[in-house]
Amino acid sequence: MKRKEFIETCSGLSRSELLEIAVNARKNVEKMIFEDTKAMFHRLDEETVVEERYFETGWGKTHVYVVRSLNHKDEKLPVVVNAHGGGWTLEHSERDLYFCRRMAYLAGCVVFDIDYVLAPEHPYPAAIEEIEAFINILPEICEKYNGDITRLLYCGQSAGGNLLGAVTQRRKTVVTPVAQILCYPPTDNYNDHFHGSELDERGMRTEYYGFFYNQNFEERSNHDVSIAFSTVEELKGLPDTDVITAGMDTLCPEGERYANLLKEAGVKTTYRCFTNSRHGFAVNLYDEWKEGETYITELMKKHFAVEK
Repeated sequence: MKRKEFIETCSGLSRSELLEIAVNARKNVEKMIFEDTKAMFHRLDEETVVEERYFETGWGKTHVYVVRSLNHKDEKLPVVVNAHGGGWTLEHSERDLYFCRRMAYLAGCVVFDIDYVLAPEHPYPAAIEEIEAFINILPEICEKYNGDITRLLYCGQSAGGNLLGAVTQRRKTVVTPVAQILCYPPTDNYNDHFHGSELDERGMRTEYYGFFYNQNFEERSNHDVSIAFSTVEELKGLPDTDVITAGMDTLCPEGERYANLLKEAGVKTTYRCFTNSRHGFAVNLYDEWKEGETYITELMKKHFAVEK
């Protein structure tokens, strides 16, 4: 089946059918995680602390995990807002929490890991607006957790990178990050990633996720759905941005394209492709994840150390 035909098929599905597909996708994700990988998720249980909270915002109640390193509990810490991946559809999981534990421990920061609302129950722009509303109350929250809001950084994985990139571009928050790290983000949700070829199983999942997030196909060319559709003028003045891609990922070219657009707009941008890695490697703990972990934590330390 080709992409156009697949999207037309999706358009004919009822809301209940779409929800059933999404629920089944969420159930199947757990089966894809190996037991030895699951065991790794608890390696930093003694070195970090996680507080599960529901914060009241202008959007509503937002579910957030606050992650801190016990080695830095008495220090004023830089702040990271993390947004997990999963095609705007899959739920926050232990692997996302373990990624945040690693960042808190290795980079010495307090991480607000936001469990934003999911599609198709909450399609575009719900997740963007929820994240914006949460960031707008961060200054008052940070004091409780010894967070230094002047050293705020965004770190987004896959769809989370897309969402945080959109938040940054929209400029609707009361605070601006010193930098953003976007890991293998989908930046173009309009064009065909598969160049007219038949969709394999992963390709169909990708198309489902995109459809769940935005069923109005033409709206996908909006610059906050497809951040690579932004103009140079819209990108000017954005904070420092690091774009990370995986060479074995169909999203790799569009991630590089977005990085080049940022550079053209005069945004201080770094681009790094982990050639021998698949999508999601930093969180899923495969391929070059250890190298990726080191690279991301060093980026964070660099941004935290710069006087703004």
